[in-house]
Amino acid sequence: MSPTRFALVGFVMWLPSCSSDPVRAHLLDSLGGETPGVPAGPLHRPGQPCAACHDAEGPAATVFSLAGTVYQDAMTLKPLPDARVHFIDANGKTYDTGVNCAGNFFVMNADYHPDFPVWVTLFYGMNNGQPISVQMESPIYREASCAICHQDPPSTDTVAHVYLSPVAFPAPPSPSCP
Repeated sequence: MSPTRFALVGFVMWLPSCSSDPVRAHLLDSLGGETPGVPAGPLHRPGQPCAACHDAEGPAATVFSLAGTVYQDAMTLKPLPDARVHFIDANGKTYDTGVNCAGNFFVMNADYHPDFPVWVTLFYGMNNGQPISVQMESPIYREASCAICHQDPPSTDTVAHVYLSPVAFPAPPSPSCP
């Protein structure tokens, strides 16, 4: 093989490594495999950082501008289906999305591309004719995946999962979930 051809082959083999992101690769590796019996889709990987795969550079075909998982309470970490998540961005653009049976919610980038920071309020049910809501204490400044900051155990870098109540409560069964 000529030196020029050898150099060309070496360059072509080296080129893909230029675009690889070791931080993303480590994050994707840390997620592990899919849960047996749960196909890839809206119900998979609750509590994991959705945008690790679902952003413009990720391996998933769909791109999310915001996504996460909502739990009933901090004690049981049961999903809170049928909750609503309300977003308002720096320019006052709003968007609402529902929480599914796994507790997951996601916003397609094509449907809502917020200008950060984004403020978030969680709504679920009614009490004395008023909607029950919990507002996030600080805005989201850049991260599409709620689980990057909201994970267990909480630490100096993270806070606990997203939940409606700090204590267990008897949420009614969801008519849309088996």
